[in-house]
Amino acid sequence: MKKLIILMALMGAFAFQVNAQVNESEKRAAQADKNPNDGKLQLRAADAFLKDTLGYTRNDERALYYANRALEVANKQTVLTDTLKGLSCYTLSLIYLNRQDYEKMFEYSQMAMDAFEQELGKCDPVTNGTKLVFATLLMNYAPYRAFPYIQEAFYYNSIAPDDKKITNMEEANVALEFALEELIASYTDMFRYAVPLVWYKGKKYLVLQTRDWNMEKPLIGWSVPSLLRSDEETATFDGDDVILFDGDEEWITLTGDDRKTLQLQFNFKHAPSDPRTLKATEGDSRIWFLNKSYYDDFLQKFRAYKASKK
Repeated sequence: MKKLIILMALMGAFAFQVNAQVNESEKRAAQADKNPNDGKLQLRAADAFLKDTLGYTRNDERALYYANRALEVANKQTVLTDTLKGLSCYTLSLIYLNRQDYEKMFEYSQMAMDAFEQELGKCDPVTNGTKLVFATLLMNYAPYRAFPYIQEAFYYNSIAPDDKKITNMEEANVALEFALEELIASYTDMFRYAVPLVWYKGKKYLVLQTRDWNMEKPLIGWSVPSLLRSDEETATFDGDDVILFDGDEEWITLTGDDRKTLQLQFNFKHAPSDPRTLKATEGDSRIWFLNKSYYDDFLQKFRAYKASKK
């Protein structure tokens, strides 16, 4: 009987807690409705409907309604003097995260990061902390879009005044490493079927092998070995032959010092008068993306050619 009484008392206390949460959410909503031009009140109402972790008073639809109203007020500001826009976008991104609408989440998280930067500055800990957390969260979804924000968070925190620094940024080194790995993996997949294209003695060739790399490997990382060698290693390094292929029947193998005659160079010009066009220099190197069937065909020919040279 005593256990039953205790249980009933706990249920009563729990019901009271839920009712209190309901009353607080509705109270904030009523205040927001009475003051539609007060962005902070709209945001408080949105937060009330969003942040009930128990789920009893949580209402994403109403949270979305008030968060959008807060953003509308913020967008009417001629000068961003507070964090209303940043916090509104921050709240909207959390709502869309709950809904698993990751594109919308990314859109509003980017807006939040940009707004905090405008409102508070690039070196503010709110700006850099938001960039770090959101970008880390988004790395699995779109690493090439998220990674620059992580870089910025580390860079601007490093040059921030002492009273603005995140004091234990080293705790986020794991996020930086993880983000870099995600980015490398993403671009490795993107360049999986890519090869360099060069002009050699007035004709275009695909480069299927360099001193450090060949088309059996993804293109990402093809120049890294030469960049990381010490001066001593560079002086003594020999490496493989350079193999060029015209995509049809002609093969060229460069050995010894002849390999140095192949120049992989590129240059681009950009004019404000024609901003949508890069002026590329004829005869410079390019990266050529092959569709999988062509890549597989060239790979078989490359293997056969190397076997024939043994």
